[in-house]
Amino acid sequence: MAELLIIVGVSALIITTLGLMHEAGSRGHSSLFFLVPLVSLGQVQSHWEYYRWWALGRVAAVLTTAVGIGLFVVTGGSLAGDVSAQPVSSQSGQVLRGEKKASSTAFVSSEESALLVVAGQGKRLTGRLHGETFRYDRVALIDGVLTLSQGEGFLADLEVRVLLGWNPEDISERRTLIVGPSDEDGPVVHLSWKPESQDYPETRIFDGGYRMELALAPLDTGQLSGSFVLVMPDSFKSYLTGDFTAHTNHLRYRNGQVDLYFDHEDTLAHVAEEFLRTQFPEGAVSTIEARHVTLRRTENSGQVMALVELSNGAVQERTVRLEKSDVGWAVVAGSMETRVTSAAKEGGLELVTPSAEKPAEPERAGPEPITQTFPELVAYENRSVVLETIGGRTLEGVLRKVGGDRLWLVMNVGSGNVERSVGADELQSLILSSGQKVVLTAPEGDQPEAAEIEPAEPAPAPSHTAETVPAEQTPAASSELKALVGKNVTIEANEGPRRTGILQAVADDHLTLSVPLGAGNMEYFYDIDSIRHIEAAR
Repeated sequence: MAELLIIVGVSALIITTLGLMHEAGSRGHSSLFFLVPLVSLGQVQSHWEYYRWWALGRVAAVLTTAVGIGLFVVTGGSLAGDVSAQPVSSQSGQVLRGEKKASSTAFVSSEESALLVVAGQGKRLTGRLHGETFRYDRVALIDGVLTLSQGEGFLADLEVRVLLGWNPEDISERRTLIVGPSDEDGPVVHLSWKPESQDYPETRIFDGGYRMELALAPLDTGQLSGSFVLVMPDSFKSYLTGDFTAHTNHLRYRNGQVDLYFDHEDTLAHVAEEFLRTQFPEGAVSTIEARHVTLRRTENSGQVMALVELSNGAVQERTVRLEKSDVGWAVVAGSMETRVTSAAKEGGLELVTPSAEKPAEPERAGPEPITQTFPELVAYENRSVVLETIGGRTLEGVLRKVGGDRLWLVMNVGSGNVERSVGADELQSLILSSGQKVVLTAPEGDQPEAAEIEPAEPAPAPSHTAETVPAEQTPAASSELKALVGKNVTIEANEGPRRTGILQAVADDHLTLSVPLGAGNMEYFYDIDSIRHIEAAR
């Protein structure tokens, strides 16, 4: 207001002075007298009928200017251009306000605030911020900043940020922080809100004067449980109280599930880690850590390089490509690349790729063969073995279970693992990791020769959509199955459930079925002689 009066007064003074000079010139009088204050007073009095309106206007301009200058001095000399002197609500755009040491208010230590805090303890975090009810939608502790926000947009409607400086990885047990109104070393607190008819928030910064009680404890991977009490020294009596669950990453959740449509590096890392866990048998993975994530938003694609540490001591570097589809971010089938950075420890399970041929090792004398019955093989569970079938085939893997008249072997095939069952009547012998050979014998017999049974004559090859295809008829059966490659088929094996998926490949003795699973696909490998029924699915 003071600035406006000064501007109007000075402008009017200039206009009236020019008017007086013009009137004097038209009357043949000297116009220079009007440039000096009070010098032209006698001339105006002598010719009042000519100069009266201009003279009165000049006096009014002088008075207006004087009032404006007086207001300017009284208000402390603040100009409109000085943004720091304006109230927050009168400014446009994102505004930050703060005090080096905010003065506390009576509300911070009042009985009213104490009752509000007690009423909310043990319940979901709620409160009041800037005069509006607050119920949090997300709490996160990232880069040392605890953020409590309400609103699903990119910019929260209401938000409190506490600059803690805590690293979530260092919180291995319950950690507390108590700050009183008179404490000088408390963390800085930001209070943000969106004024009406604005899309961007305004923020007030508190460096003290508030009361806060914070407790955090580890809950789960990427999560912390906590309780929070905050009483702010503002005129709106803002406060927060209650319990919450804080996330230590940028994952977004919908109905308790990770939102796979959210474009962020953490989303891609989560999808890749979940996919990699499906590529190993249960208990084989110790840790999976995404080391490098690339997100290309314009192309809706990305890439994740993860370090996989197995329980046998092996360390692998696996890289997968991801694309965004109708179901969100998912791993591209067949895009995984593997590089072994550390081999498995001696005596542990070694996951190998069958396609990679190993150089032949010179034969060396091993332990003497022993003879055992099929039930006695339970002593070799969870050990690496090589099975020899009556048909002359060898199967290498980990003996997972022996029960009844069958055993289950976990084999590494391609980039994943499959579990295969072998009947007692099919097994001839097995070789342990130490090189010792175990020859099977019938429970009633004592001679190991009893296990040496000649292979049965092959039966005529049936259709691939009917009974099981014998291994000896594999070339004929595989030629018929190759016509179904790339199509949706349903497979029913001798053991295990029926599965429907895309037939990826057909080899001489096995085929590959890709089944959708979660955000990616799971590949299953079937021996052709173990398939009971296969048909094209609609």
